[in-house]
Order: sequence, then structure tokens, then C-alpha cells
Amino acid sequence: MGRSRSRSRDAALALAGAVLLTLCAGCDGGDRAAPDPKPSPGEERVLRVATASDVSQGPVRQRLIEAWDRSQPDVRVEIVRLPAAADDARSQLVAALQSGGADYDVVNLDVPWTAEFAAGGLIRPLDGDPLHGMWGRVADTVRFRKRIWAVPFNTDAALLYYRKDIWKDAAWRPPTTWRELDTAARNAKDHRQVRQTFPYGYATQLDSYEGLTVNAQEAVWSTGGELVDKKGEVVAASLDTQAGLTDLFRRFHGLMPPEAGTADERDSLEMFRDEKVPFMRNWPYVYNVLAAKGSKVAGKFGVVPLPGREANGASVLGGQNLAVTRDSAHPEDARRLLDFLVRPAQQRCLLEAGFAPVLKATYEAAGPRCSLSGGGGASGGEATSGEEAASGEEVTSGEEGTASGADGGAGSGGDRTGGADGEQASAAPEAGGEEAGSRELPPWTEALRNALGRARPRPVTPYYAAFTELVQTLVHGRLDNGGDEEKLAEDLDKGLRTVMEGG
Repeated sequence: MGRSRSRSRDAALALAGAVLLTLCAGCDGGDRAAPDPKPSPGEERVLRVATASDVSQGPVRQRLIEAWDRSQPDVRVEIVRLPAAADDARSQLVAALQSGGADYDVVNLDVPWTAEFAAGGLIRPLDGDPLHGMWGRVADTVRFRKRIWAVPFNTDAALLYYRKDIWKDAAWRPPTTWRELDTAARNAKDHRQVRQTFPYGYATQLDSYEGLTVNAQEAVWSTGGELVDKKGEVVAASLDTQAGLTDLFRRFHGLMPPEAGTADERDSLEMFRDEKVPFMRNWPYVYNVLAAKGSKVAGKFGVVPLPGREANGASVLGGQNLAVTRDSAHPEDARRLLDFLVRPAQQRCLLEAGFAPVLKATYEAAGPRCSLSGGGGASGGEATSGEEAASGEEVTSGEEGTASGADGGAGSGGDRTGGADGEQASAAPEAGGEEAGSRELPPWTEALRNALGRARPRPVTPYYAAFTELVQTLVHGRLDNGGDEEKLAEDLDKGLRTVMEGG
């Protein structure tokens, strides 16, 4: 869990990594890979997988990898832990892969890093098309220069968490617009409106790290603005962008605890769980943590998609992509592991553990079962009844969750079928030597599916590290004082034009 005082060192490492990758931004990593080694029959091969700490219930990703490992008599998987903070993990990966001394075979990359690592010659392109049945925008995160460089492991879209138990008005419904959230947050301080008052209204992640870039991007989108458009052109110097930045600063000063300016995901989770705020932006994995037995808010909260200007808004598309490193000694084994992890039964385990699967079929009640005994993680809770549950707009927690901890579970399975970008994968259950999980969907499924339908990716660029560093520096620098959003938008526009050209 980083803090602002420690970010300067991390930022320097990230910037150094960006410079190293930029020097090779024209490289094509796949063409420089060494020939595949031919191990002797029966020789044990060690496959090294580098991944950040798992924040789901379980830990699901580790259990999935271990399930594959058990089915491979000649392969032993070694999991290498990276720092939990995304910026720190990226810096370590860049340094290790550039030095050539890491011996990683598979790396778990945050989605905006994929183009950067591909352009830097650190990962291999993949043959075939492993993207059938995936969300279209999720599949796009692994495409760069007309090639596929990774396999999406899990995706992500942020949700609005809200207290459902405090409102005196029986007809109260969670907000779908920022104006409605502003009103509800003010009402939560008024004992005439609520059974329990709150000192603040809303919590999110505004420390100087990737979470701030995400929140700034979502704020700008909610007012119709852009930092970088779909063509990769910088368009930050606009009235709509200024309006989004104004809203972000206004919410910070008017709705949030002061410590939100140095908050990450866990900090904002604690603000919500400790009943400082009735509303919070956070990722799906948080649901299981809040619903766990003993939590102050178990049974008292629900989730909906993020607010927007006139209706539900757009989350930044999150998630992780699995790539095979350029210098992998066992690329064929690595590819088999990747293919296994995105089969339907494994993806269903991710959903149950609090991750967002990349396969659309996984979100269907008639879809695959989790291949691990006992499922991928605890879901706990139930959907609301009536029109809200049917629409997928609102999901509320049950009286108790059934898990706590930091990760979730998973297993084996069969083949995946279906068309590209939007067609569902096969819903046939898969057997993996363990009792299959339940077909019951976790309570957040419909809200998450709704949010994923609106989610938007960050810029696909080999210069993303420099992009996010600039946004963090400029936006966080104005956070305490606010004001002069026109100058900030102009500074972002000018700086991003240099960044996106590799300067």
C-alpha cells in the first residue's frame, strides 16, 4: 500500500523503465526470440510465472495455476510474487526483463502495459486467435501492431458501492448520475433523511498512483471529455475536459474525507467499512471483503455501475493480461498454461472469487461451473427482487458473506469454442478431477456485466508509463488547491502531446 511520500522513488523507477522501453519502442519482440529448446523426454521443466499478489478470495489465480501444474508430470510451476502496487510491480518487471536475468516464462501484466512490453521487445506475439468469446474491448487490450501479444486473464470494471439500509424513504434508489449522488451524499448527513448519519459522503482513490489516473479519466469521460481519443490523438484542452476535472476537485473538497487525497483501494474500502461514507467507488473484489462475516456492513450494502452525466457512466477497463516472455525457455508450456487459464470453467472460478472473467458466457446462469471443489470463492448474498434485479442495474449483499482473506480458487477443464468479440463461448461444464462448483451466480454479477458493457480502455500506447506519470503529477499537484482547470487541461494537452509522440 503506497503513500505519497514513497511515490517519488516509485515514480523514478517507473520513468526509468519507460525510458528503457521507449529506446526499443520500434522493436518487435517476437522476431528476436531464441529458438524453442527441446528438453529430453521425462526431463522436468520449471515454468516461472511472475504475478502480483492476488486480491480475490482464495487465492483463485494461484489455485488455478496449481491445478494445471498438477496435471503436468514433466512441468513444475514456480510463482514469483511481484509487489501488490501496480506501479511497483511494473518497475520490477521492466528492470528484470531488460536485464535478462529474471528467467520468467509468463508475466501477468496490467492491461495498459501490454503494448509497452510488446514494443519494448520483452514479450512474444502469440499464434492463432485465443480471443474467442471474450468481450470485444477486453480482446483489444492484447492487440498491438496487428498482432496478439497476450491472453486476457481477467478484466475489471469499477462499481459504486452504497449503503442500502440507512434511508428512511422506502422508495429510495441508488444514484445513476453524479447529480443524484451529490444529493444522496448530502442527505446522508441529515438525520431527517437517514437512520444513521455520516460525516462524509463518498470515497475513491486519489493518491498519486494509477488509481488517480483512472479516477481522472472517468471524471473527464462523465462530462463528455477526453484526454486521448480513439485515434490516439490528444484532445485534453477542451471545455468538457475542464468540466470533468472541476467535478473531480469539487467532489474531493465537498464529499470526501481529507485522507482521500492519499487513498488507494484498501484505504477507501476501510472508509466505507468503518462507516465514514455511504458511497464508494471500488473494484468487484471488494464485495467479498465487505460481505465477510464480522464486517460492520455485511448485509447493508449494494452495488451498481458508476454514475454518469445523464445515466450510468463508464468505468476504466481494468484487468490483467498473461504474456509469454521473449526469453522464455519453455514457450510451448507457457502457451498451454495460458490456454488453460481462459477456459470457461476456470474463468467461472474467477467470477466467484471477485474477479471479472474475460469470457461473456461465464456471466450466464446456464454457463460453466467452476472447476474447483467448492468453487472459486465465496459469494454470499442475494440479488434484490423485482425490476432492479431483472434489469441488472442493482445488486445488494446478503446478510453475511462466507469468506475473508486475500484471494480465491480454481481448476481445470476442456476446450473453449465460440465466435470472436461478443459471441459466447461454449457453456458446457468442464471436469478437472475435482467436484465442480455451483451454477449459482455471485450477487454482483449483473451489475458487473452492466458495468463491463460500458467500460472503456485506457490509451493503447507503448508510452503508457509516461502517460500515467504525467496525469498523476499534474492532477495530484492541483488536488489540494483545485481551481484553474483551464490551465490544467492545457498543461495536460501540451504534456500528453509530447508523451504520445515518445518524447
